[in-house]
Amino acid sequence: MRGVRARLASPRLGKTGRMLLLSLLVGAISGLGAILFNLLLDASKEVFLLHLAGYRPPGLPREGGELVEALAPWGRWLIPVSTTLGGLIAGWLVFTFAPEAEGHGTDAVLKAYHHAGGRIRGRVPLIKTLASAITIGSGGSGGREGPIAQIGAGFGSVLASLLRLSDGERRMLVMSGAAGGIGAIFHAPLGGALFVTEVLYRKLDYETDVLVPAIVSAVTAYSIVGYFHGFGSLFLTPTDYFSHPQLLPLYALLSLVSAAGAWLFIRMFYGLAEVFGRWPLAQVLKPAVGGLAVGLLGLALPYVLDGGYGWLQMIFMNRFTWGVLLLIALGKMVATSFSIGSGGSGGVFGPSVIIGAALGGATGQVFDQLFPGLGVEPVHFALVGMAAFFAAAAKTPLSSIVMVTEMTGSYGLLVPLMLSSFLAYLVLRPDETLYRSQVPERIDSPVHAHEYMRAALVNLKERGLPIPNDVPLPDVARLLETGQPVVLDPEGEEVMFTFQLAADHPWVGRRIYELDLPPDLLVISVMREKEDKVVVPRGHTRLEAGDRLILVGPAYASQELMDRLSQEAEASAQDGEMSSESPSRSER
Repeated sequence: MRGVRARLASPRLGKTGRMLLLSLLVGAISGLGAILFNLLLDASKEVFLLHLAGYRPPGLPREGGELVEALAPWGRWLIPVSTTLGGLIAGWLVFTFAPEAEGHGTDAVLKAYHHAGGRIRGRVPLIKTLASAITIGSGGSGGREGPIAQIGAGFGSVLASLLRLSDGERRMLVMSGAAGGIGAIFHAPLGGALFVTEVLYRKLDYETDVLVPAIVSAVTAYSIVGYFHGFGSLFLTPTDYFSHPQLLPLYALLSLVSAAGAWLFIRMFYGLAEVFGRWPLAQVLKPAVGGLAVGLLGLALPYVLDGGYGWLQMIFMNRFTWGVLLLIALGKMVATSFSIGSGGSGGVFGPSVIIGAALGGATGQVFDQLFPGLGVEPVHFALVGMAAFFAAAAKTPLSSIVMVTEMTGSYGLLVPLMLSSFLAYLVLRPDETLYRSQVPERIDSPVHAHEYMRAALVNLKERGLPIPNDVPLPDVARLLETGQPVVLDPEGEEVMFTFQLAADHPWVGRRIYELDLPPDLLVISVMREKEDKVVVPRGHTRLEAGDRLILVGPAYASQELMDRLSQEAEASAQDGEMSSESPSRSER
């Protein structure tokens, strides 16, 4: 290992070459992990659904499945036994060995990126893989992208630890691994790479530094999976091209339906998760209860069971009426909320595209009946609905368009895909998202806090304060970790210091331009801890309790500021005493 580290640290290779080489390795592991997960998932279905419950759901033809159900003579009556047992085993695995593996894995990857330097425990991908294969294979409603993303991301984190890479390089490998897994499992390498750069933020912001390593990883992983399982799109869909601009208003209406559906799904998902979280029941048993609920629902609506890609292919073949499609959409929302919200393991992208396609197909059929002369194709609306729904729910409009295009081969529908996806994204508020670990923008991520502080310090000269052209990031980090003032110049005339506003601090509720600051003392950053973000201070910025201010100015200014604050606090206390001692109007 020491020799490997030495070769990777060689100046000839450079940082860019090292990251590309490691991204290729991470992509290879992600591709092999995707193959392994599919094998485990097939084995789990064989044990739980086929042999225990006597039920085989429709399978995807591109994966060797058949678009027919297979039922034992007694029908579906043992399905609740299968889903409950699967939830019980998955819950025991997760809450015994790796509690952070519960829920949908993509959110855990985002949290590791923003708040943990990309660190993921080595056991998490293994437990996530097993628990997800059992949850989905026993009939639970979940997607494959969550565990696959954690396999690639977890290997990237472990590899970075073995090679003693920096946190920045670790984060790049983590997201590259996630891109490889997602690109491989959905046959969408470009979509997977774009997804990991876009999903980190709720607003239209991108982690561009990750893009190139993510593309290398995704292409590698997709090539490995394609070699074993075949290349091409995952679903078989019509190859028509968009040629009816008169339908664009209807696609715009579809975006409203998709956004409303996404809002309902998010509220239902996290609402049930909160109910399970408050329920005084052992954690290991909660996924079993969720599995039982899904199994009982599956007796009446088998469309909600397991991954559901066979049913999705049948939606593209226009085999369901609009009423059944609405039942599929609503049922899949409920089933996924119970399976994953109860603490089970699986992804949410897979269920989301089924919900979106069902809503889109139902909307297209209604439009076809209302406007028979416009040439409405319900299948096209199902394809566009897939992207629009997930764009609104996950705040990823661009990658949703690309992923759906690659998964279905529907390149001719790019115009309505773009219109509906971005409109659905804009309609739903940024804080309504399936991924709670997203932050609004790059400036709000702890990863980039120091970059914005550096930019603020570099530009202080323009505001009249003699600050060096660059402040070393270790100094900023030391200030945040220790709270001790940092000297910014050799002569010690300029310092950077910080303090936090208590709830009763006189500055709470004031705007920055209202503060009584000593000359040449500037507020350069506000760390808003309760929202976990960095606020770039402007004159109208209103301060809140708990804010941590970072200031720069002359060395004497810090003591002068404390003196002023002390005098202001004393004056405020005296005013309070006088007001309490003075008689009220009724007493007089």
